[in-house]
Parts: sequence; C-alpha cells; structure tokens
Amino acid sequence: MSPGPGVGAVVGLALLAHDLNRDLQRAARAAGGAARLASLAPARGAAVVGCDVARFAGAMDRRRVAEARARCLRDGATVVESDALPLRLRQVFDPPFGLFAAGRWAATAPLLDERPVVAIVGSRHPSAAGAAFARSLAADLAAQGAVIVSGLALGIDAAAHEGALDAGGRTVAVLGCGLGHDYPRRNAGLRRRILEASSVVTEYWLDTEPAPWRFPARNRIVAGLADATVVIEARGRSGALITADFALELGRVALAVPGWPWSEQSQGSNELIRSGAGVCLGSEDVRSEVPHDGWVDADTPAPPPPDGRCAEVYGLLRREPLRAEQISQSAAISPAATAAALAELEVQGLVFRGEGQRYWAVRRGS
Repeated sequence: MSPGPGVGAVVGLALLAHDLNRDLQRAARAAGGAARLASLAPARGAAVVGCDVARFAGAMDRRRVAEARARCLRDGATVVESDALPLRLRQVFDPPFGLFAAGRWAATAPLLDERPVVAIVGSRHPSAAGAAFARSLAADLAAQGAVIVSGLALGIDAAAHEGALDAGGRTVAVLGCGLGHDYPRRNAGLRRRILEASSVVTEYWLDTEPAPWRFPARNRIVAGLADATVVIEARGRSGALITADFALELGRVALAVPGWPWSEQSQGSNELIRSGAGVCLGSEDVRSEVPHDGWVDADTPAPPPPDGRCAEVYGLLRREPLRAEQISQSAAISPAATAAALAELEVQGLVFRGEGQRYWAVRRGS
C-alpha cells in the first residue's frame, strides 16, 4: 500500500462515506482529489467546495486514519489513490475518490490499461442457456486477451467471472459493499478464485454493508472500467441496463444478446437493442466494436507442452495450487530445480503465482 498522503485522504473519505456522507465525495472531486481536499484549511475549503470541510478534517484524525490504514494492511486491502485509478475509470463523470482492492491488484491493474476490457452483466436469475452463453462468451474473450469485469452477483455476473477464470484469463469483480463482507455468500468460493487469479475492488470502506442504493453506484465503476458492456437476459428494470446506460453516457460500446420477443427475461435486452445498442451473438461482435492492439487470436498456436521436469511440475499444479516448497517435496527435486522449472513455466504463460505464494496452472485445453 502506498505510503503517500493521498492514501490517508482516500481512507478518510471512505470512512465518511461509510457514514453516508456523499457531500464529502463530491467535495473531493471539486477540490481536485482527496489529497487536495485534505490539504485545504477548513474555512477556505468550505468556500471552495461548499461543504463542511471541518467535518472532513475531523474525520482525518491521524490516529483514526492510521488505525484504518493498519487494518487495510492486516486485511490485505490495497488503497488505490485517484491518480492511480485505471485510465478508463478516471473518465467517468462521477469517478470514485479511490478504490480498495484485494487479490492480485498489482498484477491486474496494468492490464486494465493495456488490454481490452469487457463488462458482462445481466440477470441474477438467468436461464440455463443464458448462463451458459455468458460463461462461453467470457471464456472466448478472455482467451483472446480481454479482461472481464462484472459485479460478482448471482447469475450472469458469476457465469462471466467463471468463464474468464476457466479460460485462464483475468477477471475483476466490483462490489457494492466493503471488502469485509462476503456478498453474496453463495459466491464465496468464486470470490476466492478471483482473488487468487485477479482482483476484487470496491469504492466502499471495508465494513460498508451491501444496500440496494449502492449497486447502481457500483455499476458506474463496472461500466467505467470497460471498453464495452454486454448485457445478457436483462428484464425491463434490470440493474444491468443501468450499467449499459453508464457505458453509453461515456461514449463506450453497449451490446445486448437478443432474446425471444415474448420473454420477460429478455425484455430489457431487446429494448436496449431497439434503442440503438449493438447485437452480440459472440466474441466476434465485441471485437468488431472494440478495436484494440491488445486482442490476440484465440487460435494462435499455444506454446509447446512442457516436458521433462517442467512437465512434472505443471502436472502437479494442474491438480491443485501449491507453494514452491510443496512442489519440491512432492516432485522430490531440489528447491533450485523447482525455482528454475517454475520460472520457465511462468515465461511460457503456463503458471502464475497467486496469493500466499502459491502457484496455479493456466489450463489450456484438456
């Protein structure tokens, strides 16, 4: 976690937002960022941004912020300052004052600027076909270099995250609550998978509980991170449509998967298409709408399968993630030989190191 003063400002604002004080968030944007607001004298700050900066200064009590920052470190949360947000997210009309990130943020953050990013959202209660399509689309896009973003909700969101992970790709989950809440509980296992491979992020303080009004705000971050938003099986008043609206307001691409005209499950998706959104029938539709140097061809020949000692190590990791010392013991090879094999497999893109210093195999085919 960065030690700069901006981190303390982000934490201070998050603590206030935890008390539902949105005025301070708007004030931070008007003042030019959380760190800038923190530097303003209370009286002058009130004149500049028209809010109770004195309350902000009080909440920035050094002891309280220091304790909060220590909690972030203890809980494995990275504080992302406003000037370190992904570039696309900074373009949002109402950008977050910062993010709290868990998992492999340091490895994932650069990819959000360097690769195409696609948000996949939709119904929490999809049909089997809708969930299967979301999973397949996410896997195809991830295999072609895209980072998949969604909201970790049940249904389409979960299917999209799973598809990206199953393809060995990266996926970012954006929460409508703090990192301290495992929500929804049914996706706890999926969240652990995402943390091992990519990252889970939120603008809310760690203890902030999920609440209905927080999810539309979450959706602007989902859309803000992405080049394109794909909607699958959205009803007429679905939150997924809010995400698509945010994308359109940003001048980004919005696509929808069409459904049966008489299906309530696809009423919102079909209306989105009628209002001008593109049609998505597969990954090729997304690629045609999102020109980006980061795309790769899914049929590009994969590196040759590992052989010798690398094959043995890779075989162990395909069964379960392991730390280097566990690999060395299981394969009965020296730590130096283990490190060399892991380094070669990492160069080939066949393994990556996740949380807890465990190595994971990137599964390519059977």
